[in-house]
Amino acid sequence: MHKLNPITKGIWLSLLLAGGGASQGLLAAEAVPVDSNQSATEPSLKTVTVTAQHREETLQEVPVAVSAVQGTNLVVDGVRNMGDITTFVPNASAKNPDGDGRPRWYIRGLGTGDTGAATVFPVGIYADDVYLNAPIAGGGPLFDLERIEILRGPQGTLYGKNTTAGAVNVISKKPTFDTDGYGTLGVGTKNERIVSGALGGALVDEKLAARVALYSEERDGFQKNLVDDHTYGDVNKKAVRLQFLAQLNPDLEALLKVHSREYKGDGSNGSLAVGRYYNVGYQRPNGRDTALNVDEDAKLNHDGTSLTFNWNLGDYTLTSISAYDYIRGQSTSDADYTPYEVNGAAISDNKYSQYSQEFRLASPQQETLRWLAGAHYFHEDLDSSAQRIITPGPTPNGTGSNQIGGVTDFRDLNFDHTTDSYALFGNLTYDFTDNFTVTGGLRWTQEKKDIDLDLTQLTRITANGPLVPLGGAGTNGNRQEDKTWEAWTYDLTPEYRINDNVRVFFRYAHGFRSGGFNTGLSTSLAQLTTVDPEQLDAYEIGLKSEWFDHRLTANANIFYYDYSDIQVNLLTVNNGVLTTALTNGAKGTVKGAELELEAQPTDYLHLRAAVSFLDTEYTDFKNTNPNTGAVTGDYSGNSFVRSPRNVVSLGADYTFPLEIGGKLVAGGDVSYRDKEYFLADRQSSADKTLSQPHYTLANTRLTWFSPDEKLSVTGFVNNLTDRRYQVHGRPNGTLGQYVITYGDPRTVGLSVTSRF
Repeated sequence: MHKLNPITKGIWLSLLLAGGGASQGLLAAEAVPVDSNQSATEPSLKTVTVTAQHREETLQEVPVAVSAVQGTNLVVDGVRNMGDITTFVPNASAKNPDGDGRPRWYIRGLGTGDTGAATVFPVGIYADDVYLNAPIAGGGPLFDLERIEILRGPQGTLYGKNTTAGAVNVISKKPTFDTDGYGTLGVGTKNERIVSGALGGALVDEKLAARVALYSEERDGFQKNLVDDHTYGDVNKKAVRLQFLAQLNPDLEALLKVHSREYKGDGSNGSLAVGRYYNVGYQRPNGRDTALNVDEDAKLNHDGTSLTFNWNLGDYTLTSISAYDYIRGQSTSDADYTPYEVNGAAISDNKYSQYSQEFRLASPQQETLRWLAGAHYFHEDLDSSAQRIITPGPTPNGTGSNQIGGVTDFRDLNFDHTTDSYALFGNLTYDFTDNFTVTGGLRWTQEKKDIDLDLTQLTRITANGPLVPLGGAGTNGNRQEDKTWEAWTYDLTPEYRINDNVRVFFRYAHGFRSGGFNTGLSTSLAQLTTVDPEQLDAYEIGLKSEWFDHRLTANANIFYYDYSDIQVNLLTVNNGVLTTALTNGAKGTVKGAELELEAQPTDYLHLRAAVSFLDTEYTDFKNTNPNTGAVTGDYSGNSFVRSPRNVVSLGADYTFPLEIGGKLVAGGDVSYRDKEYFLADRQSSADKTLSQPHYTLANTRLTWFSPDEKLSVTGFVNNLTDRRYQVHGRPNGTLGQYVITYGDPRTVGLSVTSRF
């Protein structure tokens, strides 16, 4: 009998679900609305406008690998966090093993698992064109959005910060002078309750408009802590956004945004110990249950404001964006993830204050020669504190004490970290003919970082004795370092219009990711090392096309990356302390291909597909002791982390007009994801727990719309088959001891939305 491979299985399962199909809210190009009593004569896909290059262009016209996720109905259709929006974004993922407050973005194999407070992401996260540097700043709830744009490939000559992987811009729905709004009530699995809504309109006719949006989500965790019989991994999100739009004069517009959000949870997103521990052979209970003796807790606050001016100077446009953000993340977690007091409690408190200022001047966009020039300044102060505290007590077998003999009973690693970044950038486009255009960009960046770090490590000589400094050079004390980097980055994009419906482009980009300091100190101050910037040369050929009177769009990309001085995080366990250390110097290559298809074959049927191929390899990756120069491991030939070779996503939705008025929309999607590794250095069969084999997920939903589409009711099921899969795995001691995190199980929800 012929056996179906996993990709073929996914295709057939998708076809079976085609009575449902891809969620309307996740479609970058929606179908033209269909009247329930009248069939459209020529079905076609709706044009989507994006601002990926800081000017309004259609998604199909912009010569960049970019995907746009429409903000309509994101929450209504079962989307709860950033990871849910990447289903139809090729070679992109944003899993949340650290909780919804910190999605781990990876684009085309580039990302970071380093959880250090001062880490700079290879993926730039923006909120309404404001760059957010803190690694915990990019996981806000998705509500009242215009769209989310995901750019793949190095960015810098148009955006406020250099990034090697790409950029994600979350674009809020702006105030208008027409009154509109919505309200949503939702319930779901694990006592989930969602309340969301927005209201906007004119305060002073044609002069001042405002919009306020609110979001609240509460849910019990998917795990259970058997020690206290409470759920584990609970979620509590609250957010508010207030905007004022002022037309100061016919040529000057101002937009003021004030926003605040709070996230509360139980430590990470359900971290579970795996393996046998200690001299009693302890093993965690099966399934998703855990047993922790530390009352875990996590809290994140993000408050900020931005002021944007757009000033028409004749045919030119001057844009100014001033922003301030304060982000604070606090957490208490069980350091050993067992019911014993062996490695104690880990307590962290990170406070970020950032200010940014950007100016952009753009020429008329209808001219043969058009350009954009800008300047960007960024300043951040980070106050970071990380402690580990062990309370004296017996060993797991009930005898003796586990807090003597040079064990670190108290550890305090705190530092003040300052970043100042200055940049000048420009972008120039010239139409050589009606069909041939060349775009080039250039950017100069200077970035300075300072760190003032204190390390305190204490131990007990006798059981229950006083704490005294741990012996050894560099185990206690202070170090101060500073470093300045400068870099030129650039890109060149020739594009050719074969006809009105087919365009091809080539893009070369040289990208740069800022350097920094390794704050992953496991034993001594000597491990505070400087990490150099990483460099990337990217080569890409792209195709964008429309067929059958715009009933079908087909976009494709093939690319090759030459990657050097890669910043890689390596996890180690020393003296019971799990440390994520940042190192660099590795080299690697990325080869890939992407295909995006979207079709409206009939008035009522909408189809969607995204196919990704990725081949990543560390061509030269030797872990070297920074103090002695000795090679401690050679991982050349390993794959990049979170970079599955094949990913296939298929979906459809079908609209059923109702004779009584209104309509039903049945939707669903299926995604197949190849094997992926979670660590760069541990990819052998002995560490199979640190990888996830291939798996397939399916989602489905059904929505009823009233005749005027102002009222809708949606029911959804995510992870329809209740597939258990990992989104993370890391060491937790000697070989065979790990901590893993599962993705969400099957969830069911129902929501009601009223629009006005």
